[in-house]
Amino acid sequence: MLIEDGSLPRIFDTYVKNAAFVDQVEPNARQGRDLFVGVCARGSLHRRPEIVVTQKYEDSSGTFHPGLLVVPETSILFIGAGERLLGYNVERRERVFEDRTDYGFWGWTRHGDYILMSAELEFGVWRATGEKLWSAVVEPPWNFNVSGENVELDIMGQLKTFRLATGAVPPTNVS
Repeated sequence: MLIEDGSLPRIFDTYVKNAAFVDQVEPNARQGRDLFVGVCARGSLHRRPEIVVTQKYEDSSGTFHPGLLVVPETSILFIGAGERLLGYNVERRERVFEDRTDYGFWGWTRHGDYILMSAELEFGVWRATGEKLWSAVVEPPWNFNVSGENVELDIMGQLKTFRLATGAVPPTNVS
């Protein structure tokens, strides 16, 4: 993969002309920071991407940085930048989702067949195949911990437990 944050590559036009799939998200936006992602073929000796994704995103004064996660067995590429979340099937060369998160994206984490998204005000769960399952509103400071089939969110010192697959609150064991 080729990644440039803050500008487009010098040979951007050549990349676009030779790519099999190009997705330019808000290319004419006046404000924002450029993000370029190029996906090269596996085993390719040349560094010319077959897939080109560009977008403009708000960087909130350098506080939030783009993040990418690839799931090799499903060919799904997850991209987060600013408030925009994008997913691509690189094998089929198509966008599979676009979503938004308020204020700013933090990162992607993989846990088995689930992709966990952290943002300033949201925690979200996707399947490794790109389908969003659920999300929860959070407020900083917050973090999460996955244990078995559950995820525990620590939101400002308050612990909340959810089923990873559904977002449902698991039943409590009362004696």
